[in-house]
Amino acid sequence: MALQIKAGRYIGQILVDGGLVSCRDLELALEEQKITNELLGQVLTRMGIIDPTDLKVALAVQEQLVHLEDAVKAAAGVRQMLGALLLQAGQISEAQLEQAIAEQKKSGEKLGEIFVRLGFLTERQLDALLDFQKGQEDVRSSASPLRLGDILVSAGYISREQLDSALGKQSVSRKKLGEVLLEEGYVQPQQIRHGITLQQKLLTSILVGILALAAVPDAEAVSSRSASSQVKVSARVLPFTKMRVHNQSPVLMVTEADISRGYVDVPGGSSIEVSSNSRDGHYLSFECADEVFKQVRIDGLGKPALLGAGSSIVPFAMDGKVVRIDLSYRFILSESMKPGAYPWPLTVSVVPM
Repeated sequence: MALQIKAGRYIGQILVDGGLVSCRDLELALEEQKITNELLGQVLTRMGIIDPTDLKVALAVQEQLVHLEDAVKAAAGVRQMLGALLLQAGQISEAQLEQAIAEQKKSGEKLGEIFVRLGFLTERQLDALLDFQKGQEDVRSSASPLRLGDILVSAGYISREQLDSALGKQSVSRKKLGEVLLEEGYVQPQQIRHGITLQQKLLTSILVGILALAAVPDAEAVSSRSASSQVKVSARVLPFTKMRVHNQSPVLMVTEADISRGYVDVPGGSSIEVSSNSRDGHYLSFECADEVFKQVRIDGLGKPALLGAGSSIVPFAMDGKVVRIDLSYRFILSESMKPGAYPWPLTVSVVPM
């Protein structure tokens, strides 16, 4: 009897991998699905577990997670170091990365080779991640559901024609795509921020998917085995986190005095509660709007974290299954800032290590 292996990722797993849905909420939705026989996405949106817009974007990403070569081609965003990609995917911990770097200093090997030697990656997983990393560098690569413009199209914020027009103007002005879209009046600032947040979460889903697909033997290797060969199956409890916001400043107030000083302090700007089953801890993923400030210092994470505009991930150890975190901020203002009330320029999400 021939053995057929079908790769790919279920939408529920993709949503959990990216932190868009918790494991517990997914379990509740699957139980509901058994009763109603609806599509899982319909159940998740009806129960208010996920926004329909976020689901549409995730479904576009799912199409890339059937074959490994397609998942690798979904590369987008700023090129990240191999260690950062593995941290984001939850494949290694901060301690394991430090161990690999220490080994590299002694042996002079490439970091990827050390990851394989230490058993953190297989050769196939390493090759796939290196190809993905190269794709992040190639600005001329084909459209990817992870690119900000494609995310905004999938979310229904802009049309494909508006994206093409903005890309044409971007090639001349050399501005960021978000800036062009805002100047043309195609989107609102909060839609750009939402798109960037989705991009970061779904990048995590893609990375986890690549590692999972690369762990499956390729079709040629499978077909060469005897039909009587045994297939070993292993399972692990997926790490999950859930974040609850207790308090969040809705706006960033900037005064003349702040501009003269060059920064504005916001003590107690955010108060969040994180639940996690991860023994290692979790990462707080910050998305920073670059039109408001140059840098932001965040206090309340054990030691100050200094972040620039764009996406940043900060590790945070868990002292228990539920942790309350109070965050204070110092925003280093850009030279073009003017006094006024600005929409809160940071979004935060949480992913397990």
